Amino acid sequence: MLFRRGRTMLVLVAVFWLWLLLGSANFIAGLFDTPFYAMLALYGLGVVTLISLGVAGMAIFYMVVNKPARTELPAGSSARPGFSELAPVIRLVPRRVADHSAALTNKAAAKWRDLAS
Repeated sequence: MLFRRGRTMLVLVAVFWLWLLLGSANFIAGLFDTPFYAMLALYGLGVVTLISLGVAGMAIFYMVVNKPARTELPAGSSARPGFSELAPVIRLVPRRVADHSAALTNKAAAKWRDLAS
């Protein structure tokens, strides 16, 4: 999950830089009617540009640290990597809780069999 967040932030920073390089000139040129707004826009873009460098660095760091593990599949296997028959939530249930719930299910089934007979 953190890898995907890092990748998303890196894509957003790249989109910002593309806009900065290709489209921000028209934006700033439109503000030159009032010098205050033009100065404010230039200052804001300068600050956001510097912040975007830090954000890009952190996004790359998150992607490197949280790199997803690759699992090797046996030959002829059609399953997707990381796919399991059990949902992740079921796998996280402690064994004693799972055993206890199975015991309750067996008790309930036995009770219904007794009532039905």
